[in-house]
Amino acid sequence: MEISNQFYSYRDKVIEAGEIYHITQRAPGKESLFIEDNDYLTMLALLKRWYKEFNLDIFSFCLMPNHFHLLLRINEPNLSEAMHSLDTSYAVNFNTKYQRKGHVFCGVYRGSMCLDDAHLIGSSIYIHLNPQKAGLVKSGLDYRWSSIKVYINPEIKSFVKNDFILKIINDDLEKSSHFYKDILEQSLTVDYENIIENPRAAINFCKHIFKNLLNNLQGRTIKKDFIATELTIDEMIDEFKQKKRKAKPEDKKALVYLVEQLGSRGFTVTEIAKILNISRQALYKLTNEVEREM
Repeated sequence: MEISNQFYSYRDKVIEAGEIYHITQRAPGKESLFIEDNDYLTMLALLKRWYKEFNLDIFSFCLMPNHFHLLLRINEPNLSEAMHSLDTSYAVNFNTKYQRKGHVFCGVYRGSMCLDDAHLIGSSIYIHLNPQKAGLVKSGLDYRWSSIKVYINPEIKSFVKNDFILKIINDDLEKSSHFYKDILEQSLTVDYENIIENPRAAINFCKHIFKNLLNNLQGRTIKKDFIATELTIDEMIDEFKQKKRKAKPEDKKALVYLVEQLGSRGFTVTEIAKILNISRQALYKLTNEVEREM
């Protein structure tokens, strides 16, 4: 089974050129990444050089006091190298400026792959809501250190490729921008978990916001049906967990599919086993049985 072998060989992350990732990186413990405005400006300046150097497309970002989010596409299999370069450049600047030593970031970044439109749009909304949910501003629309401005005012020129996500919703960027703002406002009532503490937080968030929106799409012109895929995956997970015995061939194949989907979103084998409510041993056994049968 080629894909599952690929997943296990990469362990924590599946890195593929052309794919889109939601990246998070944070400071250790209660340390800060950004202390004053110039620190945020330094990171923005780095991002503007960095995406060109590593051939990346940045779709959304948010810089928070102790962590940051990036939603980006890699056009070469160089995500680890790119993140190492960004972290190192900022860390050297930060330590020099504040005459300090030690780690600025808490280990390697966390990244999950966006496989469908629902996850992509939901991740962008999650990122832009972060400052408001953290109590930094009354409205995420007012936050200075995110890409929200270019989504609400798509005519603004920026290094952020806002049109990629907006055109999933509608080819008319003005109409799409209004709808994006509606999603943002309606998502305020949705449970918002900390992605640093729960790696499935963004996916859970995507599922709930699109369920809420299903009842509010009447009369809206949407370019694609970007809702169904993510909901289907979560429904499959729930159905799989409810089955006491998982010996049927279709159950085993469903497991492999879910492992591939969750693995591509950045979950480790241990995390996948916990999500599916099975042991690591059972996970390996079932996927290996399917591989031998194919």
